[in-house]
Amino acid sequence: MKLDYGIERRLAQWAPELHSRYRDCVVISQRMLCRYENYFPDFTDHTVLHTLDILELCNQLIGGQIERLNAQELYVLLMGALFHDVGMGVSISDFEQFSAVLGIPEPADDTARAWAVRDYHQELSGLYLQKYWRMLDFPNEAYVRAVIQVCRGHRKTDLLDETGYPPQFAVEPGKTVHLPYLAALLCLADELDIAAERNVSFLYDVEKMPSPRDRREFRKHMAIRRVELEEDRVVVHAWTQDPEIRAGVEEVTAKLRDKLLLCRRVAAERSPFVITQADVVLRMERPEEDEI
Repeated sequence: MKLDYGIERRLAQWAPELHSRYRDCVVISQRMLCRYENYFPDFTDHTVLHTLDILELCNQLIGGQIERLNAQELYVLLMGALFHDVGMGVSISDFEQFSAVLGIPEPADDTARAWAVRDYHQELSGLYLQKYWRMLDFPNEAYVRAVIQVCRGHRKTDLLDETGYPPQFAVEPGKTVHLPYLAALLCLADELDIAAERNVSFLYDVEKMPSPRDRREFRKHMAIRRVELEEDRVVVHAWTQDPEIRAGVEEVTAKLRDKLLLCRRVAAERSPFVITQADVVLRMERPEEDEI
């Protein structure tokens, strides 16, 4: 995926102080995200590379509307992308503390703990930011709340909830952000990052993955060669000759379509912005290298 960095460049031009605060957090986030491999050595990539893909997908979804986003919204979106998966890498002591807050039962073993982290990682990310926001140099607690909600919104959260996602949320006196739109962007971009390039095949030993489900999931995503955003639709390019894997790719496409429609609705009903893509199309096509 070609990276444009348009959101970050615009923030650097409009609000150098907010951009500096964001840049200071990049290394911290990178180190935290690398910890997830201790829990899930065979899991899909959740490192800073995934973050960069998310930001580029957001950039494409925003398109020309970036001129209408204010500096505060750019900062909240960047920080949300940076920290949305940080819950995957929380320390054991933080996990135990956060579990008590969330009511997570005590895991029976390391495997159970790993899957609890996976299932609750969006909430763990929020609690991590709530605990360490001063160390992360947030301007104030209102920004923390906004970023937490954007992080939480990437999975298992109702983006149509007006209490959790007010259409205009004040982060500074006289400065508001359109929280539903920012959360919908991150949610959809995270769902769109499904192509094979997210899981480079030579880094994973598929046959040694612990369960048939893990191996099937990996092969399913490896069959998705790329995802393209056109003006009015999303095109998923994939190829496999395995009927089971093809069925899995079709399931992924259907799930992506549902998420796209939800995020389009959130943007249209709860913000002055739009998501122009209206459908997801699956193209099963043999790559040229397979035809040789």
